Amino acid sequence: MDTILTKIQKLGISLRLYNKNKKDGVYIMDTTGFILKYWFAMPAIKTKNYQSISAFLGFCTFFLNLLKKIKPKYIVCAFDESLGSCFRNKIFPDYKKNREKAPQELKIQFKLCRGFLNLLGINNLASKKYEADDIINTLSINTRKIGLSNTIFTNDKDLFQIIYKNDIWWNLNDRKFNYNDLKNKLRFSPQNLPDFLGLMGDLVDNIPGAPGIGEKTASVLISKYKNIENVFNNIDLIPSDLGAKYQRYAKIITENEEMIRLSKHLSTLAYIDSIENNDGLIERGRVHLNKIDDFLLQTGMNPGQKKSWISQIENLCEIV
Repeated sequence: MDTILTKIQKLGISLRLYNKNKKDGVYIMDTTGFILKYWFAMPAIKTKNYQSISAFLGFCTFFLNLLKKIKPKYIVCAFDESLGSCFRNKIFPDYKKNREKAPQELKIQFKLCRGFLNLLGINNLASKKYEADDIINTLSINTRKIGLSNTIFTNDKDLFQIIYKNDIWWNLNDRKFNYNDLKNKLRFSPQNLPDFLGLMGDLVDNIPGAPGIGEKTASVLISKYKNIENVFNNIDLIPSDLGAKYQRYAKIITENEEMIRLSKHLSTLAYIDSIENNDGLIERGRVHLNKIDDFLLQTGMNPGQKKSWISQIENLCEIV
């Protein structure tokens, strides 16, 4: 049976998610990590059409609750589809070589999540060449140009580097950092994170860095010299500036300059010219209530949960 809002939409009147938050801020979600959370945490839920929809159900329930809580005017999602095909793999073939590729069952659930977001009028982006972090970096640069601050929903420390004053990095749990928080935590500007990772590397992403230089040493060097260019330019002064034990590190840096520069390049987020620079990409579009009902029916999800989702979506809608 059609609801009142579904009947309204059939008359050609558009609906979108209700905007209560009029603040000039953008919410950008590093979506893949949040879906993976439910993929690992929830048992498989098999339906007539899918081997499992558990990650889809977990993420979309979480996302609807988030929309109800923050009621954003601007929100956009980024997905990762570039494992093994990213431009960084052409520069350094071993980049993220230690990561397992997503099984087909998970890829299907990523596709379901993207389909659901599309029907909600939420733009979501992915690329075979660039990582979600690069997409998020590009979006944040573009929104900053038009005077908007950014709240980044993520668990990824690599995104520290895009946090400027008035921005927020938030894992939607127990960690929430602004620019000053990160500067105090890192002991240097978040924008110099690639310099830091250039020196020490990153085991998670299989970025080598310089052998023998760990987190503490890299932190001291970047705290003192700000970036690797200044480290190289002051290489002879390092022992007198920081102590005799740093003579060994100065030698390591000199011998591994090429690898340090490569590691910084791999750690630096790219700007994607092909992504449009306008607020239409971040502003919510039309909600397709009638299509959402059919879409959820095809997933085979529990009818009671489907009804609950439709009700939540209707409560989040306004006529435009």
